[in-house]
Amino acid sequence: MNAAQKILTSSLAALLCAGLAVAASKEARVTQVIRDVKLLPSDAAARAAAVNDRVAEDTGVRTGGDSRSELTFSDLTITRLGSNSIFSFNKAGRNVQLESGSILLRVPKDSGGGSIKTSAVTVAVTGTTVILESARGGQSKLITLEGGARLSLTKHARETRYVKAGQMLDVPVGATTLPMPVNIDLNEVMKTHPLITDFGPLPSRDLITQAAQQQNTTASTGPNFPIVPIISIFGGPPRRDRPNRNPQPPNQPPPRPNRNPPGTRPDVGPTTNQQPTPNPAPVITRKGPNQTTTKAPVTTTTTRAQTTYQPTPSPTPRKRVIKKPTQNNGPR
Repeated sequence: MNAAQKILTSSLAALLCAGLAVAASKEARVTQVIRDVKLLPSDAAARAAAVNDRVAEDTGVRTGGDSRSELTFSDLTITRLGSNSIFSFNKAGRNVQLESGSILLRVPKDSGGGSIKTSAVTVAVTGTTVILESARGGQSKLITLEGGARLSLTKHARETRYVKAGQMLDVPVGATTLPMPVNIDLNEVMKTHPLITDFGPLPSRDLITQAAQQQNTTASTGPNFPIVPIISIFGGPPRRDRPNRNPQPPNQPPPRPNRNPPGTRPDVGPTTNQQPTPNPAPVITRKGPNQTTTKAPVTTTTTRAQTTYQPTPSPTPRKRVIKKPTQNNGPR
């Protein structure tokens, strides 16, 4: 073999290796399967997914009820699917088509970015970790864990909103305009969301932690809103906690027992809350000229159940008899 043939053979081998590397970079590897996960090849029948399975471009992935899955690409682009989700990808997993369900997409920084498309919205990401939920009716919800993402309406492309780390954008069904993003608690998301808690640590975990710490140290522009899923990530209808409209009154100490026998006055002292009733002062009324009547004070009789007032009857005034003076007619 001459030198020219050796050079040609080496070049072909290098091109072959490069082609295999490019093909491998466009494939994903199944890194976690929870319950019912199916692979949907475009040219073959659906089959059950298993860990370390290779997933080529334009191959769909479907999860059943209470099921989840994770796909990892060679550049550490990560896709996690919630229950009842159907998605496919191309361009090494950076362009994702989500028909329904929930997805977590982590795209490394300086990797060219990516996008998630649904029937209602399109989310563009550049070095970001986001969670997108999409219901079949058209409602969508975007949560940004770190970095930033821009959401736009599919039918109204000029209507866009930028959602930064620690914010959520809830798009109603049939929206023609987009509401403003609201603040959320990243620590709560990291502790409760199944696309976080049911899997291993994300490569962007440190960036998410920094964003959560910045939330705690920076003055918030508004209150944190609760995160209510628009779909059930575990399968079935979403659970919404309703506020209790009839709250129970706080615990109160039991009343003290009455130790006084019936018909007697309760004790007055430091152990009771009753105070002695002072006797009223006597009232003096005038009946006529040179006649006065003193009204006796009202006495009270206290029983166990209630207090009754029994006034003492006033004495009948005596008539004053005025004797006429005898006339002196002088000596008889």
